[in-house]
Amino acid sequence: MKIWDPHFHIWDVSQTTTSGHDPEQLFAPEGNPVYTLERYEKDMAIEGFELTGGAFVEAVSVCHVDDDGPSFEACCLAETSWTSKEMDGSDLEYRTVASASLESPNVENLLASLKQHQRVCGIRQIINHEPSWPRNQKRGNYLENPSWRSGFAKLEDFGMSFDLQLNPHQFHDASVLGESHPKIPLIIGHLGSPTLADLEEGQVYWDGMRRLADLEQTSIKLSMFSYLDPDWDGNPLVIETVLKVIDLFGSERCFFASNFPVEQHQGWSASKLYSAFLKMVEYLSEEEQQKLFSENARSAYRL
Repeated sequence: MKIWDPHFHIWDVSQTTTSGHDPEQLFAPEGNPVYTLERYEKDMAIEGFELTGGAFVEAVSVCHVDDDGPSFEACCLAETSWTSKEMDGSDLEYRTVASASLESPNVENLLASLKQHQRVCGIRQIINHEPSWPRNQKRGNYLENPSWRSGFAKLEDFGMSFDLQLNPHQFHDASVLGESHPKIPLIIGHLGSPTLADLEEGQVYWDGMRRLADLEQTSIKLSMFSYLDPDWDGNPLVIETVLKVIDLFGSERCFFASNFPVEQHQGWSASKLYSAFLKMVEYLSEEEQQKLFSENARSAYRL
């Protein structure tokens, strides 16, 4: 089974880092502060699977909580520069989902600078609000920010996708935004990052997810299940949700992702993780399974 992993991180949180990453927000995997691409590729060596590449997804939008403006934008550029050099040393096929402050008055110049790196194909800026991820506690709901919405619209000019990491109560507003910009591909992160309470209540999550699925430009990552339950493979509600999402989006617009090194930090080795993924979809044909593990993600990130 070939893997093209559409969501992984590498970072340097050493005291002398030049990668733009923040030791106050990111952890040192297995006690080593520099998680290189070489380490990631070794961690993803799994019997019965073959890693062919993937999409590095930014981590700066959880970092430097008190910084804005040029100092923060410099970190976005530093991360992309550092990760690009890491990828230059590999024979596998990688793409970069970079970080950018879409609300910035300098957003057009920032996107142009990021786009100079040939692997950059999209942007992620975490927008989870209430519960809020670190930077958003002070900056609010970006979906309600006119400057942010204006910056989002500029992604079309640069041919970039947007990795949509948000909370279920934000699904409706995100779908309205997507309807207004049908040429910007939306890649929903981590099942829409629900909590177990969101799934148990159900209506807000599924009503919003159906609206997002109705947008032709949306696809969704099946990942970060440990956010729901550290032992998710034994939780029927989690399994049921994943299968229902596959049914809702169809096997052409869903794809499994490692979310390494975060899932590894939660006790999920790559072998354990991908074996559990495969077990969930063993009812599908081999062709459909391969789409979920590689082909759909390659298409979403335009390889």
